[in-house]
Amino acid sequence: MKTTRRSFLNLTPAGAGSPGTAGGLSLHAISARGREAWEAENGFRGAPVFVPPPEDDEVRISSNENPLGPGPSAVAALRSAYGSIMRYPMNAQISGTDLRRKIAEMYGAKAENVTLSAGSGEILRNAVRAYTGPGKALVTAECSYESPVRTARYFGAPVKAIPMMGDLGLDLDKMAGAAIGAGLVFLCNPNNPTGTVHSIADVTDFVQFVKKESPYTAILLDEAYYDYVAHPGFDTGAPLAMEYRDVFVGRTFSKAFGMAGLRIGYGFGQADTIAKIAPLALTFGTSVLSIAAAMGSLEDPDYIKQEIKRNEAARKLTHDFFSGHGLDPVPSNTNFIFVNIGRPAREFREACAERGIMVGRDFPPYENSHVRISIGTLEEMQRATAVFAEVLGLATADNQQQQ
Repeated sequence: MKTTRRSFLNLTPAGAGSPGTAGGLSLHAISARGREAWEAENGFRGAPVFVPPPEDDEVRISSNENPLGPGPSAVAALRSAYGSIMRYPMNAQISGTDLRRKIAEMYGAKAENVTLSAGSGEILRNAVRAYTGPGKALVTAECSYESPVRTARYFGAPVKAIPMMGDLGLDLDKMAGAAIGAGLVFLCNPNNPTGTVHSIADVTDFVQFVKKESPYTAILLDEAYYDYVAHPGFDTGAPLAMEYRDVFVGRTFSKAFGMAGLRIGYGFGQADTIAKIAPLALTFGTSVLSIAAAMGSLEDPDYIKQEIKRNEAARKLTHDFFSGHGLDPVPSNTNFIFVNIGRPAREFREACAERGIMVGRDFPPYENSHVRISIGTLEEMQRATAVFAEVLGLATADNQQQQ
């Protein structure tokens, strides 16, 4: 019998404390949010939980993925790499060193300035391991990507989470003050989940202040959503990473490049900085296929331009839907939006899941007011916004005509 999202809700996993729960968490909640939400909340503590595969009619707009996947050049590179899958990555036709050189060339640097990783998540975790500890705090924003916080707490490092600004941007001034004497600052720009972005001028001022007042504090600039930014003052912090010791950039091929399932990303900075992070990487953590696909994708800039335009159109439709109904979406420079729906995210998420639309998890301290919605295809967002209108009780052009 086929296991569907709805039939799964009636199953009880082995070892569950009570029927319909997994460690006290509703199976309905797990299914609606997907594994990303489970791991975000449980981190290293969570036992493996089965999350059912998508149904054919399901729209998953919960994990900030590119719904179209990688471009033709990356796919062609994948096919060519099949002949090397019996090799370790350093022995393949296209090796990790080749990719590191290719990435370094984009910044006018050398392979020693780049370390590869299983997505950018491994860079984030290893940065926390390298630079924080019981006496060296992690500084981050109160509502930002959770991985560094989970890692810091697991290894016993204190966390200083700085509240957001009124527009849900990062409070760089307060983060800079908290950074003095800290081990690592995590600066997610654009920020996940709020979608806000800071200019390169502001980031430069921040880095210069922190490195002057606290020269041994490291700064990680997470640029996972770099390709989607339309803000005219934004630019990469890579030049800052080359100028300052223990300042480095994290990037991923999981977003605009459409390769979330292949798990590949990189860190960039001074050679001495990279040398502190690279040894912590999982041995052979990037595969022959992921390396080849990443290399192929870098040779196809037109695909990224097309993806940016596609995302902009679908994001505008979604933003306009909410703003047109008097709600408050945060202006986004990413492939998701963060919107004030005036009710708990869980309530909204589970109602949408019953209608085949899977949206994002809770993001404290805004879990009772805001929801993060990833941007799918234009058609998916048209279907999703119709469901949002139903769940939120909003009038649409169609039902107004019927009245």
